[in-house]
Amino acid sequence: MRLLAEFVIKSRSRAIGSATAAAFLPVLSIFSGAILALVWLRMGRREGLLVLFWACLPGVYFLVTQNNPDVLFSLLAAGLFAEILRSTQQWFYVLMAGVIAACLVALGFQWLPEEIRTEFIRMLVQEGGVIETAELTADQQQEFERIFAQLLNGMITAVQLLLIFISLFLGRWWQAVLYNPGGFQKEFHELRLPLWYVGLTLVILILASLNMNFLLPVVPVVMVPLVLTGLSLAHAVVAIKRYNSFWLGMLYVLLLFALPYLGVLLVLIAMADSLMNFRHRLAPPSPPSDGDGEA
Repeated sequence: MRLLAEFVIKSRSRAIGSATAAAFLPVLSIFSGAILALVWLRMGRREGLLVLFWACLPGVYFLVTQNNPDVLFSLLAAGLFAEILRSTQQWFYVLMAGVIAACLVALGFQWLPEEIRTEFIRMLVQEGGVIETAELTADQQQEFERIFAQLLNGMITAVQLLLIFISLFLGRWWQAVLYNPGGFQKEFHELRLPLWYVGLTLVILILASLNMNFLLPVVPVVMVPLVLTGLSLAHAVVAIKRYNSFWLGMLYVLLLFALPYLGVLLVLIAMADSLMNFRHRLAPPSPPSDGDGEA
């Protein structure tokens, strides 16, 4: 990873070529966004915009030929969030900007074509046994499909947002490794959401459960910062208590196989942390100053 960061930051052509090549392979688009973030954070807006322009060309190609906006959306968002981070030096503003933008996308844009979305939901409902298990009538089945379609769009948006944040984290980590060792670790360990955000999330959950179905696409999106702050707390606790990093590896392995359940747990832990501030409670006491105890 460090070798890649050192390679792309040495010249504009390397950065543009690497970001553009990675964008042509959607599976590597995270690295394209990370390269863009590294250049933007280290070299400034002008160089970042140059990399963004060329890296967006594959995204435009996918949008025109395949009606797939994923790569273009991810790169534009990565550039915007990198500028916010560079200007404010605060991850909280980046998370909030991401949530606001993603909520607007989830409410106003459909990721899947209608025929694919309808067929997928119908297959899930009918072949998944939902009708027989819940004993749904035809009207109830239609309502369930409509609700699930809204929730599915929000889930896709939330995954897109999470991948964009991962790109930005990777770019910031590269910058810290090259120019400020340990800087990203300190920033990530201190990531914590204010109590008002937790309250707003709970309000959205309550309203969505009270037949305000238009809020359903927003629900997965507002969970993304809570999942990230839950992971931040896990990293911070391991560092404070000096546990073996093996436990962090186990955490990420479990995320691969039990994401829904562990994701809910991380959300609950992040909510509790906004109230209790576990980092402060677990941190060792400060050593006494030289003057303490003197007559």
